Amino acid sequence: MAKLAILVTCLVFVAGQSSADSFEASVNPLLEASCLLCHGENTATPLNVQKLDYDLADANNYRTWQHIYNRLERGEMPPMAVSDDIQQLIDNALAALKPALIDANLTARDGQRTVLRRLTQREYAYSLQDLLHLDETVAQSLSENLPAEVDSGGFDTVAAKQGFSALHVRSYLKAADSALDEAIQLGPRPAEERFEIAYVDLSAAQALSEAEILGGGITEMLDDAVVTYFESVSTYLFHSELAGFDVSVPGRYRVKVEAFPFRPDSLAQEGRPVVLTLYRGIKQGVTASLNDLIGSFDMLDPGGSVFETTTYLSPGMLVSPSVAGLVEEPGMIYFQADRNIRDYVGAGLALKSLVIEGPLNEVWPPRSTRELLTGISFDESGQMQFSKPAIDHVYEIVDHFAQRAFRRPLAEAEVSMYAELARPLLEDGRPFAEALRMPLRTILNSPSFLHINAPPLDESEEEILDDFQLATRLSYFLWRSIPDDELMASAKSGRLSDKAEMSRQVERMLNDPKSKRFIKDFVGQAYRLYELHATLPDGGLYPEYDDLLGQAMQLETELFYEELIRENLSVANLVKSDFTFLNSHLAQHYDVPGVEGSQMRKVMLPSGSPRGGLLSQASIHKITANGTTTSPVPRGNFVLANILGRPSPPPPPNVGGVEPDTRGTTTIREQLDAHRNSPICAGCHRNIDPPGFAMESFDPIGGLRDKYRYPGPKINEVERYGTFKLGLPVDASGITPDGTSFDGFSEYQQILLKQEMDSIARNLVSQLVTFSTGATIEFSDRDAVDGIMRSSKEQDYSMRTMIHEVVNSDLFRRP
Repeated sequence: MAKLAILVTCLVFVAGQSSADSFEASVNPLLEASCLLCHGENTATPLNVQKLDYDLADANNYRTWQHIYNRLERGEMPPMAVSDDIQQLIDNALAALKPALIDANLTARDGQRTVLRRLTQREYAYSLQDLLHLDETVAQSLSENLPAEVDSGGFDTVAAKQGFSALHVRSYLKAADSALDEAIQLGPRPAEERFEIAYVDLSAAQALSEAEILGGGITEMLDDAVVTYFESVSTYLFHSELAGFDVSVPGRYRVKVEAFPFRPDSLAQEGRPVVLTLYRGIKQGVTASLNDLIGSFDMLDPGGSVFETTTYLSPGMLVSPSVAGLVEEPGMIYFQADRNIRDYVGAGLALKSLVIEGPLNEVWPPRSTRELLTGISFDESGQMQFSKPAIDHVYEIVDHFAQRAFRRPLAEAEVSMYAELARPLLEDGRPFAEALRMPLRTILNSPSFLHINAPPLDESEEEILDDFQLATRLSYFLWRSIPDDELMASAKSGRLSDKAEMSRQVERMLNDPKSKRFIKDFVGQAYRLYELHATLPDGGLYPEYDDLLGQAMQLETELFYEELIRENLSVANLVKSDFTFLNSHLAQHYDVPGVEGSQMRKVMLPSGSPRGGLLSQASIHKITANGTTTSPVPRGNFVLANILGRPSPPPPPNVGGVEPDTRGTTTIREQLDAHRNSPICAGCHRNIDPPGFAMESFDPIGGLRDKYRYPGPKINEVERYGTFKLGLPVDASGITPDGTSFDGFSEYQQILLKQEMDSIARNLVSQLVTFSTGATIEFSDRDAVDGIMRSSKEQDYSMRTMIHEVVNSDLFRRP
């Protein structure tokens, strides 16, 4: 064995040396004829090719040579026009360097593309939800107690960047116990209760309508209702806990609010209704943290109505109605007794009552218990009825549960190994449910559950995934969770590895509502949509922003992406499309007429609209801004990294950042001049600035602008800015690295459509492969990506086709 290891080491060394020799001879003529002019000892660029080693077994050398290959292949280097002789040297260098890089990559990879990977937080939550038939809110809350995923700037599915620590183990044990507590509900059915709040009877509402202290004078009392004009009031006045409602039993609850619009005429003239919102949250000190919007309702009937939704509540949670869409008028102050709501004549929301009913249980024990306890029946009082010895029931339940949890059949020995954990407890006279928890808890903490494609007991070294591993990879790709019965049946029959059957399953799964999970998670990471609510826009500069607008921004992007896949539309729509998804709130923000109501729907855009396409959506503008100002640098980097797949390298050391001028005396373009004039920075800014300048057409919340906003005078030291002012004009023109000029965002869109469609499609293919397989695209994967590209290009790079091509590729089907 030792001799074999020595032989392999020698062969690897010889192969590596031969590879270095072969490409060194072909690359050196190019270096001497062209590259050393700018990348030698005495030049300002960071790369010095005179000192570059040819040993590709060294990771730093490998990365540098791959970078050189990429720049040469894309024609980015040399930066000037080249002669036929130089072009021939480039072609020779690329032809020799490519196989050398592939050989080095495969050697370092050691035959396996994807290392064993752990379920992500979201995959864990969805898996618990489907495995135990839990409410989504419960499953998500359990996963939030797990250690946060490492922010590596890519997908959290990438195995090489995941961690697994003692903290993970403790968290999984705790989460498993909590999940089983939620799933196994035995004993008497909880009584359904009804709680009602009549807001006019709230002493706090009366007090705050009359008080002349800080926060006083902010509500208006009617005979049968309390009127509010401010969204923030709900955090301390209208929530359910203030009136004495506490959730005693977790479950789903029906929430009803009776309300009517108050003086809505001023809004009606603008084509806007008063909007009632419902929030879920928790108590924090004297106020409530209301960060979960669970419903919004347009109040179209002047006489009002009862608005209803159903949501999950657990002990400690509360609900609260609020109002949205009422932009405060400049000078409307409610922190001063002599300038409060009494003289205000604008629109408001009149709240009459809040009713909470629950917990709602259609059957008892609930579905989660009945589905988990396979083979056990229940009498009218919810007591378990056994048809065979208790240990036999344990075996049956464990076999069924573990197959779903592990996503594969179990050997008889495996079933016995888990089921027998319950026997000592049963023999000790412990309750059946308590004894059963032991094997179930162990299964939920097994590597076979927590890791995707974990090997079975009889581990093999196949070069392709078996049908059950394929089912797992496919299900976690498109549903972010365990395979369902039909997918498992296909794997069990051995048909799933057939491409026709795989395509049939892909179609079925994309048509299933669970595919929305894929859309949400993929868009959330590929385009950083999960960062949408990380910052709150400055209320003085952007008073039109509220939670409803933020929610509509997120839904626009998710629904837009879903439509591209559902209708198999071209990836070109990411750049420019003739439709988007809007409601009245977002349509008004975009200045698109004729959209009424809070319901999101597909809207064909008017001719000449700057909207249409991912880069025109407010969600993207918000996540690439800081809530107060914008900069071409993060926005340009977003286009390069997330759309084109050509991320800019990090700035060199000691290069300071640009602090935007909030006084409005200089533009960000003027402040970036110093960076662009630096030889060290100029190379990157040639690529970053053009898309960044084009997107300067949009403010931090996605509004189209031709001038920058800057703060107006403060009203007092407590209150926010009373108004904003319009400052210097926005210049959204630029010149691309190849010398193409554009005058604004729309012209830049056309440049992307004409010049960059292959790059945009290739980046999307790479993102889909990385997201689905848990491994980033490396140099040796490029030929396979090229194959997917060729097949997809024949179908105009249509999105659904791309997913099919990825799933049927060798990259997807191999470990």
